[in-house]
Amino acid sequence: FLSEWREFAERYGWDGEDQMFVSSPRYNDDHVLLLARLRQNAGAEIKDPAITQREQVANRRHVMKLHEVRAGSKRYSKMFSLPKIQKRNKTLDHLMWIRNAPKLRIARVLGILRVSILRVEDELIDVHRLEAKGDIFHLGLEEVDEALRNESFDLIDLVRPRKAIYERAAKSKECPLLVDSRCRILRPDPPAQEGIEAGTFLGTPVSPGTATGRVRILKSPTDRFEQGEVLAATVTSPAWTPLFVGASAVVLRIGGALQHGALCAREFGKP
Repeated sequence: FLSEWREFAERYGWDGEDQMFVSSPRYNDDHVLLLARLRQNAGAEIKDPAITQREQVANRRHVMKLHEVRAGSKRYSKMFSLPKIQKRNKTLDHLMWIRNAPKLRIARVLGILRVSILRVEDELIDVHRLEAKGDIFHLGLEEVDEALRNESFDLIDLVRPRKAIYERAAKSKECPLLVDSRCRILRPDPPAQEGIEAGTFLGTPVSPGTATGRVRILKSPTDRFEQGEVLAATVTSPAWTPLFVGASAVVLRIGGALQHGALCAREFGKP
């Protein structure tokens, strides 16, 4: 296990929860991050994601074949002729898998850049030009370069107000979708409740199915989450993906059928 662990860390240690943010911790920073992800994907009740992926591919190819049959019987318009449908299907099978390749390449570059940034941060902390780890991510690269050239450049004076704004925003319990000129939060009218049992929450379905489980409201993908629970969050990003494996269902506060959480719910078969 340790041998494979070290091999994985060497090959993929640059990855992490939010790969596209250079400030986001990587697995090489703290191996507990990776252990937490493994925990969400282990257990007798957890379906192997590889099996789910094969099932999804088989279902997609079944639908693709059905489209070809219908196109061959001229049930579609010329816009969806058999050659065009076949070309589309070939593209889906042989090219669409590479859509994540650029992102992974960029994430790897950002991981390498992060190592250099943290080394500079440690040097600035040692000479008391920064106060705490993470402060460097409240600065732009140009500002860091200027600080390295000019020892009188006051970084702490720049960081403190920015850090205060960040920490205040992080404590917010709501993400406003719409505000007016007075900064009042505008909310849509609640859905009609006629004939609905008291205490029932109404929403827009983005993945079919029904489920039962204890609801756990998460603010971060690092929050504690148990297998079989209903994942409830304001919105999700790729960093949340491992949580979908063990969730019995997903409830999201904002977003639509094409947001990340909805796509993952359908891919993992979670209502």
